[in-house]
Amino acid sequence: MRHHIGLSITALLLAALLLFSGCGKIETAAPADEAEQTGTHDETTHETTDEEETDMTQPVEKFSAKQVFFGAERKYRVAVLAKAGSEADYAVSELSKYLIKMRILVKSDGYPITIGIDERRAADSYRIKVTADGVTIDGGNLRGAIYGAYRFLEEFCGVRFFTPTLETCKEGDVVLSPCEIEYTPRFAKRSFDWYDARLSQAWMVKNYINDCGFTGPFAAEMGGSWNAGGVGVHSLGRLTETGDGTTANPCLTDPAILQTVIRNVRAILERDPNVNSISVSQNDTPEHCECENCRRIAEEEGSWAGVMLRFVNAVAEDIAADYPNVTIDTLAYQWTVEPPRVTRPRDNVSVWLCPITCDYTHPLSEGLCPENAAFDGILTGWADICDNLQIWDYTNNYRYSIPTYANLMVLWDNMHYYAENSVRSMFPEGNYYSASGEFGELRAYLLARLMRDPNMNRHEYVTLMDEFLEAYYGEGWRYIRAYIDALCGQAASGCQNIFEPPFAAISEDYFRAMEETFDDWWNRAETMAGDRRAFVVRSRLQWRYIKLMLHPDAAVAAAFVADVTAAGVWWKEGSRDLPEDVDLSLPPDRWFTFTWWI
Repeated sequence: MRHHIGLSITALLLAALLLFSGCGKIETAAPADEAEQTGTHDETTHETTDEEETDMTQPVEKFSAKQVFFGAERKYRVAVLAKAGSEADYAVSELSKYLIKMRILVKSDGYPITIGIDERRAADSYRIKVTADGVTIDGGNLRGAIYGAYRFLEEFCGVRFFTPTLETCKEGDVVLSPCEIEYTPRFAKRSFDWYDARLSQAWMVKNYINDCGFTGPFAAEMGGSWNAGGVGVHSLGRLTETGDGTTANPCLTDPAILQTVIRNVRAILERDPNVNSISVSQNDTPEHCECENCRRIAEEEGSWAGVMLRFVNAVAEDIAADYPNVTIDTLAYQWTVEPPRVTRPRDNVSVWLCPITCDYTHPLSEGLCPENAAFDGILTGWADICDNLQIWDYTNNYRYSIPTYANLMVLWDNMHYYAENSVRSMFPEGNYYSASGEFGELRAYLLARLMRDPNMNRHEYVTLMDEFLEAYYGEGWRYIRAYIDALCGQAASGCQNIFEPPFAAISEDYFRAMEETFDDWWNRAETMAGDRRAFVVRSRLQWRYIKLMLHPDAAVAAAFVADVTAAGVWWKEGSRDLPEDVDLSLPPDRWFTFTWWI
């Protein structure tokens, strides 16, 4: 059931949005006396050099000049030091670089900020301790030390790492007082596949992503990352030498198939001793063996996952003694999503649960749609039998990637839900293929922050959203926030999965009733955007798409297509361009035909 929101209610919503204040104004850095910003390097401290000053400016940076105080006492300079014996050079370099951007004098005889590694702490964790004598940042490993340096910048300097090309800091000096901040990640592995992530591994590290996904491992100085042996998911075709990731799945009860996989897995491990995990997972196709042996096991297990899991357990058992630190990953996906009744994953097996059929316009935990209600039992079933449960999440519309996918408020609910159900690792997949014509950059930032802290409260989440919107879209950002709130509120009572067209959760009648209001909001946002206008124009493509659905017009569509192409935006996963025979007089949701998977 969908609810109609009248114009009067929407006007009240906008009025309320325009009354609340932002979370700190973000401004261009004020001029500063650069004569002080000089220095030299030694082995334990990182200081300002003229060469580094030329490297300060990136495409969009807004850093205000600051001073450092401990209580009422001004610290005229700071020293950023590596604790003796610690491999924390990257953390020292990064913290120094950003302090210099804020015109803070970095010298070896200044107020000390010392970064080190305390292996007694958990991996990726850190402690920041502030005293009158200095600041110490201790990471449980190198990644933890790096994260601690970035947390210092965020907590005390107001720095935000919004996108690979947009970094800012709030106004105000760095005011320190005695305190301790401790952090231990809730999710052991925080992986990612969004366009921003593929643009910059440095951005991923700044936002606590510790697995590169499809971009290759992080450099050792950045803390390294999981090494999956170069196999990737949907690997059965390659490991069994029967095809690739899109060919029919082979028989999983054939001993010869099993031995081929074991031989190939061992060959990978022999070639690369640094491998942490290898995926032995089904091909991305619904075709699988239904021979007598496979069907008998599936019936005994109450799920085809039992067939797959017995096969994967056998591979994991074979390598366990020789490679005790290697995990075999597999998927609970499509025809293997239901947990088995009998077989349990071995200790060295990790399961990626993939809720690909769920609806994401309302929280999974509410069970409003049948698919979500069914998934709740699937998740708890896997959590009961698997100590290494991971979620391969889906966070954008893969067939209709330009019109708004109104799940931005649901992201917070779902990440809480996963954390509360014993999920150990997260991989939110989304628009990895192009700059977004929708809100992809915002969604990527919010997801990274949610993986870092899935227990943040709703107010903290909304604050992060508002900070991003103001920095990314300029002074008219509240109109864009009003648009987000209106659509997310309307979609919350509907069901739309990651392949369905725009009117699935939000009715055409609603868009028609709100058309003048939405036009006005986007006009105002664009007018007020200043130097962020291009970002508003690109994100407005999502509303222009909807308007073409309401008013199909070949000439208007041709101009729209030209703008989409010029912005480097893709229509859907796998499609940068429209079909050659497309009829632009049709609504844009009818410009493509779709295969079963996309």
